[in-house]
Amino acid sequence: MLRDLFYYLLSALYATAVTVRNKCYDWLLFRSVKFRLPVIAVGNITVGGTGKTPHTEWLAALLQATTTVAVLSRGYKRITKGFRYVKPTDTVALAGDEPLQMKRRNPALTVAVDADRVAGIRRLQKDIPQLGAVILDDAYQHRRVRPELSILLVDYNRPLHTDHYLPYGRLRDNVSQKRRADVVIVTKCPAKLQPIELRVAAKNLNLYPYQHLYFTQFAYGDPRPVFDGNAFPGVPSTQAVAITGIANPTPFIDYLQAHYQLREHLNFPDHHFFTIHDIGQINVTAAAHPKALLFTTEKDAQRLREAEDWHDEVKRRLFYIPVTVSFLSPADETKFAEFITKLAGGGTASCR
Repeated sequence: MLRDLFYYLLSALYATAVTVRNKCYDWLLFRSVKFRLPVIAVGNITVGGTGKTPHTEWLAALLQATTTVAVLSRGYKRITKGFRYVKPTDTVALAGDEPLQMKRRNPALTVAVDADRVAGIRRLQKDIPQLGAVILDDAYQHRRVRPELSILLVDYNRPLHTDHYLPYGRLRDNVSQKRRADVVIVTKCPAKLQPIELRVAAKNLNLYPYQHLYFTQFAYGDPRPVFDGNAFPGVPSTQAVAITGIANPTPFIDYLQAHYQLREHLNFPDHHFFTIHDIGQINVTAAAHPKALLFTTEKDAQRLREAEDWHDEVKRRLFYIPVTVSFLSPADETKFAEFITKLAGGGTASCR
């Protein structure tokens, strides 16, 4: 009880600080920079777990077909400083797990990290004269850049109107700031939503007429080995052990439970760097379930493959499941894709 009260008081202080910061930008006391090329900001107003990386990957792959695009991220928890181009051979410590995942999945894509987004965009413009668009990953609350398009992601399973500010809840920005979004995407939707459920979700968001609303879900691909040289068994086990270090593993766990007998779930904090002790725990758990396959997320795979002290037999049983984005309405996906393509091409765009 006292702990909850303490967190609630801290949340009130946090809310005040966030509100003052936003007002400073609204009243032009703090300066926002507008660039001539299209800048698309993708992000959320909650802490993690809305599917920013898969949506950013979707946007980047779409734009690559018609223009030169770059993704700029902060590179959360990296030890390097300043601007850096991400290479497939980088480590998580050098680039951050999410930028590294994007680069390894799409080696032809330019991925860079810089905590100073303004300086990062200017560097990209200088280095790539033909640059046609920049996607800012996890940048909705980053108001130093005034994007051409702001895309706000909201987890279907975590409605904004029922949440609270950090640390009592998961809000890291004012809910009222959703007004700055040009596009709102409700992510991680269940596979079969009824029309009434879509209408309720839309009503709870209470968007303005100028804002456009879409609904997406995750599509899970075939398991892939975390460590090169291993292959998924031809006759896979029906048992599974889950290993996660992401903000909201619930959709991943739901997927595993729908396809396997989930024996155990080792759940670590978001962006967790796996220690020798952690790997020892995984080795022991794997030994306790000798017939189970070990499954993790693609983001976790970036960190797990760099950890040490693995048992060889455990490495052979460890796989990640890639995730892509799928719109609930194919017609909406087509309209949104046309809108984004026109925006990056400098044409007249409308996502209606």
